[in-house]
Amino acid sequence: MTPQVGHLYARRRSGKAEVIRVTAVADGWAEFHFLHGPARSMRAGTGRCKERNFAAAGWAPTDACADYSHLDGATRFATFRVLDTQGEPILRCSAKRAAFYLRKGYAREVAPKVLRFNDPQTEERLRLLYRGGFTEFFMEVKNDRCASCGATADLTRHHVVPKRHKKNVPQPWRSCLSNVLFVCGACHRRYEGAPEPDVPVTAEWRTYVRAWRDHFFAVLNPRFVPKGWDVVSVQNFDAVDAPDG
Repeated sequence: MTPQVGHLYARRRSGKAEVIRVTAVADGWAEFHFLHGPARSMRAGTGRCKERNFAAAGWAPTDACADYSHLDGATRFATFRVLDTQGEPILRCSAKRAAFYLRKGYAREVAPKVLRFNDPQTEERLRLLYRGGFTEFFMEVKNDRCASCGATADLTRHHVVPKRHKKNVPQPWRSCLSNVLFVCGACHRRYEGAPEPDVPVTAEWRTYVRAWRDHFFAVLNPRFVPKGWDVVSVQNFDAVDAPDG
């Protein structure tokens, strides 16, 4: 892609979108003016990028509008519906997880954004971990709105048990968590402004993570949490480190 003078381009940087208007392209460089972005970019006002690196730097065409805040927040990747070996829908997964299933040969794509397991062992492993409880939560789209207020713009990935504290959950139980909910920037700032809960690290791991869940609910009173969600997702703890097969 070659940048064009007068055209608008956008990219996401750490949850905040940058929007630019290209003002000149000469001698292998594209110069631009910031229309929207983090404080650092707006203070700079202008910038430049090598023409050959423009697309690789993440710039993509965008439309002009009065407010670009709808572009802020986490990138919302496509989700995939996953069918069992019999063709029945059982869950929805991220694009990253879908790529893993495809790369390993555990599933094949039978329609756009629809996978079907062709490895019964993978399906049986999931059924064992969740006791076959593929509830409505498994089919929910989880990255389309703020879990607190329902806003659909400026979404960020919120870790219910913060990353810096997740190490207090021992393995293999750490992998049992459904730890990410999407919240908008305003709700996330409100949450970050609240005092952290006094949760003893010595608490049993389920008590520990549910204390963080309860803190999230107490601060934000979320009304749009995906149906069936809980911070502890696995139901069959005996099967967590059981050998496959």
